[in-house]
Amino acid sequence: MNIGSRPAKRRPSGGIETLRAIPWIFAWTQTRFHLPVWLGFGAAFKQVLDKNAKKNLSMLQEMYNQWPFFRVTLDLVEMVFAKGDPKIGALNDRLLVSKDLWPFGDQLRNKYEETKKLLLQVMLKSLQHFIVLNSFQKEQDTVLSHDDDICGVLKL
Repeated sequence: MNIGSRPAKRRPSGGIETLRAIPWIFAWTQTRFHLPVWLGFGAAFKQVLDKNAKKNLSMLQEMYNQWPFFRVTLDLVEMVFAKGDPKIGALNDRLLVSKDLWPFGDQLRNKYEETKKLLLQVMLKSLQHFIVLNSFQKEQDTVLSHDDDICGVLKL
């Protein structure tokens, strides 16, 4: 059944490289890891801060406070972190990925945490608002894990 205006792939016979943007982003959203959204931010922030941490952190904070486009962009990345849960990615790795690739997933999750930390430094925010949303998510995960109709894999 075709439920979209376009096919998911550019070429039906192609592999993952032929996926269009919407199914690609949707797939990462389902993993709760949102890799395409945040991956470059941490590296960019780290490079800028490595050159002159105090001066450049102040500059990034000023940009966040005074440049609407920069602020909205960082706010959107922050929202992605609020919705994300790298533990789901770790669970997916254990269930779906060959063991020899698990260290790669660990590296990505470390980059995720580093990027979140740098983002919050620039925004002058704490992790408190992440904790509230993720606590609610964990509560819902617990409810689901006690439902015998749900696949036992969801037990976290």
